[in-house]
Amino acid sequence: MDFDVAVVGGSVAGLQAALTLGRARRRVVLFDDGQARNRAAEHVHNYLGVADSAPGELLAAGREQVAAYGVEVGQSRVTDARAVDGGFVVGGERVRAVVLATGLWDELPEVPGIADGWGRSVVACPHCHGWEVRDQPLVQVGMRGFPDRSVARALLLSRWSDDVVLCTDGDELTSEQLQRLAAAGVGVRCERIAEVRGTEIALVGGEQLSARRVFVVVRQHQQSDLAERLGCQVVDGAVVTVGGRTNVPMVYAVGTTTEPALLAIGAAGHASTAAVAVHNDLLESDLRGRG
Repeated sequence: MDFDVAVVGGSVAGLQAALTLGRARRRVVLFDDGQARNRAAEHVHNYLGVADSAPGELLAAGREQVAAYGVEVGQSRVTDARAVDGGFVVGGERVRAVVLATGLWDELPEVPGIADGWGRSVVACPHCHGWEVRDQPLVQVGMRGFPDRSVARALLLSRWSDDVVLCTDGDELTSEQLQRLAAAGVGVRCERIAEVRGTEIALVGGEQLSARRVFVVVRQHQQSDLAERLGCQVVDGAVVTVGGRTNVPMVYAVGTTTEPALLAIGAAGHASTAAVAVHNDLLESDLRGRG
């Protein structure tokens, strides 16, 4: 085999898995296509020990760190992986084990202007970005057709500010939902949204809303179909794992690939734990071979 492990995905989860395995003296190749989910964000927040670095800065430091442990980093996107006798072929390399850290992509609401501000004036996660705009006017834009999710996000956001307005973009809400929002002090506008320009929201009919930041509901999708190609179980858009192990021997999934709700630091922690399992499984295989 060319390598012990191929790690597919070069964001925080993939880099942390590669770091842990490199430090365990495993031969590791990491494939990174440069399409990290948070690449549009201005800063990474809520990451212990990281002082609001830009995502690119954090990942560049990670690549430099893993290189010190002999991890080979390839700047390419893996579109195919297959099992072969005794292992797998991934990105043209023969490996004994595969770690999928391909992550997610975010489907944004179909509102003009949302994509233009994504990662800057428009964000999704209050735990990631709420502190920086605390106690300021905030607008939560819902995703049409998913009113329950829109209400839940607005209620969550109300913990950071007492000036929150939920724009449902045409979804009507139930009396129970309206009561819950009222109890949390959240205003509601059910008109369709004509356009979002920075932090200005234009409603159909001409009225304008202003906010310090626009939060949106997103739908999450797997960035890659490699898990399915390898025969891994995927349920509700997430690769099913136990301790990082998939149902396919020697194939693992880490970070948001398997746990979509993880924050960046959680994805790194999950990957570190799973990488220990990878090393232990390889060690057991080594010992069986020697026996």
